[in-house]
Amino acid sequence: MDKYIDFIKKRKLLFLGIGLIFIISILCIISSLLFRKTTFKIENEVIKENNTNYNVIINYPVFNNKKVNKKINNIIESEAKDFKEKVDNKSSSNELTINYNYTVKDNIYSVQIRTYSYTGINNDYYNKEEMIYINSDNKELMISDLVNDEIYKVIESKCYDYLVNNKEEYNLYEEDKLKDILSNVKDLVLLSFSENELFVIIPPYKVGNYEKDINIKIDYQELKDYVNSEYIKIEINNEVEDVYSSDNKIRDKKFFEGKKLLAITFDDGPNYKVTNGLLDELEKRNARVSFFLVGDRAEKQGELVKKMYDKGHSIGSHSYDHKRLTKLKDEQLDIEINTTNQILKDIIGEDIKYLRPPYGSYDKNLLNKINMSFILWNVDTEDWQSRDTQKVCDSIVSHAQDGNIILLHDLYQTSVDGALCAIDILEKEDFAFVSLDEMVEYKNIDIKTNTAYRYFK
Repeated sequence: MDKYIDFIKKRKLLFLGIGLIFIISILCIISSLLFRKTTFKIENEVIKENNTNYNVIINYPVFNNKKVNKKINNIIESEAKDFKEKVDNKSSSNELTINYNYTVKDNIYSVQIRTYSYTGINNDYYNKEEMIYINSDNKELMISDLVNDEIYKVIESKCYDYLVNNKEEYNLYEEDKLKDILSNVKDLVLLSFSENELFVIIPPYKVGNYEKDINIKIDYQELKDYVNSEYIKIEINNEVEDVYSSDNKIRDKKFFEGKKLLAITFDDGPNYKVTNGLLDELEKRNARVSFFLVGDRAEKQGELVKKMYDKGHSIGSHSYDHKRLTKLKDEQLDIEINTTNQILKDIIGEDIKYLRPPYGSYDKNLLNKINMSFILWNVDTEDWQSRDTQKVCDSIVSHAQDGNIILLHDLYQTSVDGALCAIDILEKEDFAFVSLDEMVEYKNIDIKTNTAYRYFK
């Protein structure tokens, strides 16, 4: 009888154990599904279309939110359709560019979608902008979730004061007309939340004959009563410490004697989610690179640009918003180049001497107009197309030669991972990874303005 009772107890324990394992397994599966659903992702996708009558290039973000992705796709499809209907078949200068920029504050991503097009020989320019807010749980938010309507009184006052004090720079309307326009400021501006300040974005041609965004910064200390603290955290009198400041722009040449030098370059950034991690990994490897930054993105991620510079990487311009420079009028060219140079100088405290023209497109006329050193490349990894870490790595390794300039884009995690993979391999083969400033210094090159460089031998 006792043996039978023991058998029953053991069988109960066995079934209990099996039941517990089953329950735990189910919970793990549910947890995994929930985690996968809420894991934040922002990827960059590219569409390029070229023919004899027009060029199309579209950079757009992809999230783990089907509703947001559908909204973005609808914007793209609508703009592309409208553009193609307006294309002048007698002109080869038709161009559509859709790009995006984003800032991050307390895990809130402010994503700005910008459309620019030029059609026909009549110089028909078109601009449109839209802002999307999404948090790290992939939940889309409305601006009304983040701020209350009282904030627009502060914004109206700040915008008016700023515009009146900078009237000539932006070719603005008269003050009475500005007042009238700004009285409807809620429907006029876009708000982008960066780490240390709010960017108030006035789209092109809204307050005068100025074809770029006007970005007006407002300190969060002035807005603490108007933001939703559930999403936007403001520390009263918070002092931001400059923890990256250093004076090691050019490392001692003796460490690179006998080494083959490579200049890895990254275009189109900064992209906070990818670039910030890249900087930390480069530091671990004692490797330096060069960044060709889009002015609009750099302006809204100044802390990250300063970190790049203070860690010894070279900073160059990639224009304000990635237009094909050879197709622009002089006044447009001035904005693309000089505005970006001033933005970058204000951040890093140094004049900008390197320019990489978007698409690598330049001609003799452009070269003579811009008093900068044009930095092209002789190794194109085509990282934007493959999105494959191993292919990027293999491309860099197989084309590694002393003095080469390698083209990458820090919009993509696969590009960063591929570059780090190549660095780890090539360091064992006596290659060193240097910034452009270091490259020209170590090779004793008298780098000139109005000149294009594809490599440094």
